[in-house]
Amino acid sequence: MNTKTTAKQHQQTTKYSLNQHIPISEPQSLEQTSLFRLHQLLPTIDSIATGTPNKVIRQADAADFVAQLPSLAENQSRIGKIYQNTRIETRHLAIDLVSEEGMVLTAKDKLIQSRMQLFKEYAVPLAEKVARKALESAATTVENNNSLHSKSSIEDAIRLIVFVSSTGFIAPGVDTELIKNLGLRPDTARVTVNFMGCAAAMNGLRIACDHVRAYPNDKVLVVCLELSSVNAVFADEINDVIIHSIFSDGCAAVVIGACQAQEAIAQKKVVIQDHFSYLVKNTEDGIVLGIRDNGITCKLSRNLPEYIKNGVAPVIENFLASHSLTKNSIDLWAIHPGGTRIIENAQHSLGLSDHQVAISWEILQEYGNMLSPSVLFVIERMLLKCQDSQSPHSVNHHQKDADITNKPLTGLAFSFAPGVGIEGILFQKT
Repeated sequence: MNTKTTAKQHQQTTKYSLNQHIPISEPQSLEQTSLFRLHQLLPTIDSIATGTPNKVIRQADAADFVAQLPSLAENQSRIGKIYQNTRIETRHLAIDLVSEEGMVLTAKDKLIQSRMQLFKEYAVPLAEKVARKALESAATTVENNNSLHSKSSIEDAIRLIVFVSSTGFIAPGVDTELIKNLGLRPDTARVTVNFMGCAAAMNGLRIACDHVRAYPNDKVLVVCLELSSVNAVFADEINDVIIHSIFSDGCAAVVIGACQAQEAIAQKKVVIQDHFSYLVKNTEDGIVLGIRDNGITCKLSRNLPEYIKNGVAPVIENFLASHSLTKNSIDLWAIHPGGTRIIENAQHSLGLSDHQVAISWEILQEYGNMLSPSVLFVIERMLLKCQDSQSPHSVNHHQKDADITNKPLTGLAFSFAPGVGIEGILFQKT
């Protein structure tokens, strides 16, 4: 079989919807048989778990504290408005940045080596707590006598950890601690995704999906963990204030598996149907991550809202068209809650109603921008609302409740990478 034939077959098989009958022709060779069966395996989200550090900071208190810092005296009059405009009410932080102790831990002369040690100190227990929750939830899937999974426990079934972070770099790192503390197999493979910013969860999910397609008996644990507070610096720069007013700490863990289409429908699985990745032209200044002597930093261009407003719709519409879908085909919109102008301009670009993006606003209001875990917080809440009420918060407003309960729900999740890159997944709640 040559390359052109393989590519053509792959394109044809991926065009079928989950509930559509797929005509089966008699395979001409063993290679064709294996290829056909492979494309019937669907990556699934077996569980999502989320968690945050215990320290909760009210945005109003943070604004008052930062406004009194001597190093920011020149910008004092602007600080209150900056925090108020975020529409964030509370954030969870590993390091209390509205205390004298927090200021000592994040002093501007604190070397990055010390910050990375702090990252590991706070990251490992949080990652373990959230990952354990995800494994416990996914364990029921393994116990359901799934024909593809013969492993005796979820710990044995996990054969790959994908660890995602843009706020901490250390090796051996959090992934190795998780293998030890969670009782995973020592031959569990490890992949890290670093410096992809808010979109890094999408990259992690792509790696996991590729793995379970190739090894359908395996499961993959994806852990996204960000501790922006570890890298906080308050110098006499307004960008430091903006960064502190938006970013927060959090963790999300996802267990990815694989099953056949019929099994996905029978067990009401959440299926990841496809991924997309697109680098918007001439937006290199939009989101810039950097490493300084005293920590990791992020700079957001004042042009970023315009980049998003102009860039999102063409990317999303072209991707949906490749699946014979339109924006009206999407029931669930999971937009990265990166900030007020991120959500507003993505919503404007796609022509979405306030109702359709409500959960993104909820997560921003309650948690701030946690970078990579944020969109997974949105997906988790969205799926829980679907499950609990059968009337998802982000479903198209013209849908009738009766229709919601009788059909699969198609969802689209996306977030933004440095560049500006738009990364996302197409999923279906069966």
